[in-house]
Amino acid sequence: MAASHAAIMDAVYALLRQKSVCDLTMEEVARWAGVGKPTLYKWWPTKATLVLAMLCERMALNLEKPTVLTAEESLRFRVRRLIGAFNGPFGRIVAGLIAESQSDPAIRQAFFDRWVSPRRTATIADLQRGKDTGELRSDTEPDLLNDAIFGAIYYRFLLGSGPLTRRFGEELVEYVIRGHRSADARQTRVSITADRWTR
Repeated sequence: MAASHAAIMDAVYALLRQKSVCDLTMEEVARWAGVGKPTLYKWWPTKATLVLAMLCERMALNLEKPTVLTAEESLRFRVRRLIGAFNGPFGRIVAGLIAESQSDPAIRQAFFDRWVSPRRTATIADLQRGKDTGELRSDTEPDLLNDAIFGAIYYRFLLGSGPLTRRFGEELVEYVIRGHRSADARQTRVSITADRWTR
C-alpha cells in the first residue's frame, strides 16, 4: 500500500500542477497512479478528501518550524512560510479546495479540521507561551492576535486585495504585534536596533 499511496499522492500533485481542483477527476488520478478506482474510493471517498490528504501530507512539510524560537520569531516564520506556499503551486490547490467547500459543508469542515485548526492551535500555543514568559503583554489575547494576522493573509490571498509578498507579511506582523510586546521586549528590540546601527 505504501508504494500505491506515494504514487497516488504524486499523481494528485502532478495533475493539479496542470488543472484546477474543480477539473480534476478520480479517473485521471487512478490512471496516472496506475491503480484502480476502487483503491482510491476505499481510502478517500471523495475527490476533495483526496486532494486535502495530499495537501496536508506534502505542504505540511514546508511549514514545519524550528523548535527554538521566541513567540514573535515563530509567528514571523509561520507567516513567511505560509505566504511562500500560497505563492507557489500549493496556493492554487488551497484556493480550489476553499472554492469547493463553499457548496459542501463537509469539505469546509474537513479543511478546517485537518488544515486550519492544527496550525491555528500551534500558533496560538506559541503566542500563549510568549504571554506566559513575559515576551508579550499580559492582556494579549493569543487567538485574536492569530486571527488578525492570518485572517489578513487569507483575505489578500483569496480576494486579491493587494500583493501577497514577504514584505507584506513582515509589515503585517510588525503592525499587529507592536502593541502586544511587553515593556521588556520593546526595550530589548530597541537595544538590538541601536546595536546594529553602531556596528
